[in-house]
Amino acid sequence: MKTQNMKNIAGIAGIAAGAAALAILLLRKREDGTTVGSNLLKNAKTAGEDLRRFGVKMKNRLMNDISGPNGEPVYSDMYDRNFYEDENGRRVYLESAAQS
Repeated sequence: MKTQNMKNIAGIAGIAAGAAALAILLLRKREDGTTVGSNLLKNAKTAGEDLRRFGVKMKNRLMNDISGPNGEPVYSDMYDRNFYEDENGRRVYLESAAQS
């Protein structure tokens, strides 16, 4: 039983040491004044924006002739139902999409 407690304490100490080392690496300043953590965050934001733009391109390619009654962009949900957002941000589902 004493051996199991020692293993648990050693495991917790190892995790804490690893977390401390990771924090030091992420927060350490580079020569240009940036940190690795800020660089990773910037790259993640850039990747998210790239994915959003790719999604818009695919939507325009697949649904380029569909628009809402006042020219609103039309989206497709996970159940393949078409909708547009009204001025209050609520989804309005289309029975049949209007051709622009």
